[in-house]
Amino acid sequence: MGSGGRDVSTAEVAAAQAASPGWRWATLGGPDGRWSADPWPELCAADVVVTHAGQNALAECAAARRPAVVVVPQERPFGEQAATGRALTRGRLALVVPRWPEADDWPGLLEQALAHDGDRWSQWTPGDGAARAARFLADAASRRGALSCAPR
Repeated sequence: MGSGGRDVSTAEVAAAQAASPGWRWATLGGPDGRWSADPWPELCAADVVVTHAGQNALAECAAARRPAVVVVPQERPFGEQAATGRALTRGRLALVVPRWPEADDWPGLLEQALAHDGDRWSQWTPGDGAARAARFLADAASRRGALSCAPR
């Protein structure tokens, strides 16, 4: 969870934890979670990541290639997280639920999410962004004469 608003209460998280005793939960961020200056090691160690559908959170999950992600889009003024959730569902990149599930649904959801292939995240984040950017810049520089404006 980020440091901004959220749609999930502390009680809902506690109920989900209680309903899934075979799972160890770690809550990072948000007003009730532990803050971590570098959540990357815990993200990489997670079997399942439960997150909202914010771009930064999803970019981190994609880069970590976690085998499963349960994405709960948060309410936003322009519906951007709901739209992202729909895109993730279409691409079969993550298990997306429209709202925080009932406590009894969590064991099945976690198992279903665990079966998701984290390698599918390569469609979202191929992992070669720096190399692609460098190629683009090199191509643009080599065409500089063709792209520049002539003086008036």
